[in-house]
Amino acid sequence: MSEQESEIRKDYFLDRYVVFAPKRLKKPKKIYQKPETVVAECVFCPPYVNDPSKQIQIKDYGKKNNTWEVKVIGNLYPALSLNNMKAYGEQEVIIETPEHGKEIHELPVEHMVKVFDVYADRYETMMAKDGICYTIVFKNEGGRAGASIPHSHSQLISLPMIPPKIAKEAAAVDKYIDRHGSCPYCDIVKSERKGPRAIFEDDNFFVLSPYASESPYGVWFIPKRHIRSISDLKPNEKLSLANFLKKILFKLDEIDASYNYFIQNSLDLESHHMIIKLAPRPNIWAGLELGTGIIINPVPPEEATKFYQN
Repeated sequence: MSEQESEIRKDYFLDRYVVFAPKRLKKPKKIYQKPETVVAECVFCPPYVNDPSKQIQIKDYGKKNNTWEVKVIGNLYPALSLNNMKAYGEQEVIIETPEHGKEIHELPVEHMVKVFDVYADRYETMMAKDGICYTIVFKNEGGRAGASIPHSHSQLISLPMIPPKIAKEAAAVDKYIDRHGSCPYCDIVKSERKGPRAIFEDDNFFVLSPYASESPYGVWFIPKRHIRSISDLKPNEKLSLANFLKKILFKLDEIDASYNYFIQNSLDLESHHMIIKLAPRPNIWAGLELGTGIIINPVPPEEATKFYQN
């Protein structure tokens, strides 16, 4: 598409549409300098977070400099509980580092891999619980993305049902497989590898600005091996993911964009393709988006790809 021409695009295989309006695109620039903040008592910092009278202790992972490397605690203000049959479910918080003010992409690659290991372990633990049908692992970073505590962390939420959005996408994947005899995400890797939306790749992962991205600068991280969950990633695949995620998030730092990412594992008993989706949040959805579900995105994925590669 030309730099000035708008275009309506349909998702690869979902009934979902995005309007790309590049006339509204401004050159990425740093909007503001993140202010230095002094936190009197961060609830995710040692020693506060280690106190069982103040935080729900679940599990510590790793040990360095006489403290944990990654820590899992219960959510003190959960929307769901295993003790409430009217809102059944569970929530956990993964504190990615004891170092306050250091974001996940600023950690060593080996530490990022450890965080992925914890994602996998907690995902399997929560999915094994009675009555749990779906667990999402996600990260909110920045105020526009819903983060409420300025200490690097991710979350897991387990649900007693399959979310309709996930069920609809799974049905679309099944329909695609029935029609083409192949996995849509495997086909996306093959068709996009040499195109203008391919950001990075190695032997293990393909990083893509998707054709109909709902988010400006949206990114998909697709394992080249057809696997169903993050638990199936091999050590070298986690290393590739850490390196690519680090590069992408450092670029988002340049424009101070808040972001969400989430791990979309296959539904239980289904061998769909696991994928990690990252959604930067530089803009706010308005009437069209909320009223119709059709998104206006001012950043064509081809431009997003150039941004990440430069």
